[in-house]
Amino acid sequence: MKLSAIALLAAVASVDAFAFNGANNQISTARTFGAPSTFTVSRNAEESSTALNGWRQKIFGKSEAKSDISESEVRALFSLWNSALATGDSRIVAKRYADQAVLLPTVSDTPRTDFASIKDYFDAFLLKEPQGTILEGDIRIGDGWAQDAGIYEFTMGATGDKVKARYTYVYVYENNQWKIAHHHSSVMPEGIDIAKSITEDEVRGLFQLWNSALDTLDSDAVAKRYAKEGVLLPTVSDVPRTDYDSIKAYFVDFLKKKPQGVILESYVTSGPGWCMDDGIYEFTMGATGDKVKARYSFVYTNEDGEWKIAHHHSSQMPEEVVAKASLPESAFA
Repeated sequence: MKLSAIALLAAVASVDAFAFNGANNQISTARTFGAPSTFTVSRNAEESSTALNGWRQKIFGKSEAKSDISESEVRALFSLWNSALATGDSRIVAKRYADQAVLLPTVSDTPRTDFASIKDYFDAFLLKEPQGTILEGDIRIGDGWAQDAGIYEFTMGATGDKVKARYTYVYVYENNQWKIAHHHSSVMPEGIDIAKSITEDEVRGLFQLWNSALDTLDSDAVAKRYAKEGVLLPTVSDVPRTDYDSIKAYFVDFLKKKPQGVILESYVTSGPGWCMDDGIYEFTMGATGDKVKARYSFVYTNEDGEWKIAHHHSSQMPEEVVAKASLPESAFA
């Protein structure tokens, strides 16, 4: 008996059931073709798994199946990452991230989207010898993914400082292990000084922090008052100082004079995330008793929750540097 084209299409379209029986390792399919009839296709578990993985690969582009995970196991993934930090090896930390991971770090504006850029971030961060503890967290588990979000606190072994931050980890199962697909870390927003206005007295107080650093006679302490990309145009050196080492080198010599400064005139301006103090200061050199006036400009920016010197220009009083006799008459008009 021949079926018409319409009847054949209707028969094929009427799918009644498709199920995988895990207990019997069978896939059972029932279809109706005009009259009630069924057929059963049996395959072993390995064949079924191969077929399902093939379908998953077409849909998701991955060959591995999801691995079940509990809440305690999700939390333990943080411990794996934290243990990687403890090695001090940025390569080991970067390997905790998935192949196409995204890291939005705590103290960098730059999203990190591959192994090299993630490693680059931890090259610097690991110098602080961080170790983290989760203070509170919320775990969610889905089909092939898990999320842990909350607040953690880091103890910086290099300095003893403690820093709280908010975190989000999204984990995926990749190459037979759970990896970090997304990691977003941010400072506690209510403690960000950049969001708060700074008064003129507070701006001038930043000079006192720098002056107190001079009083220690420790060039390292002084250099740490400058931002990571700070620029120093010093009073008695022609060479611009644009990094920590060169700034420190300048103060190695300058501190031999045991300088202490006093602001004589000050003009403060400020804006969102920055402030500036310009004017005239005078130094008393403890080593000789000499007094020296100079003009100054300090530009401060908020870096890692602390106001730092982004730009410092100091120059000798020009009328003292150039003898009046050498100036043209018009200069005194």
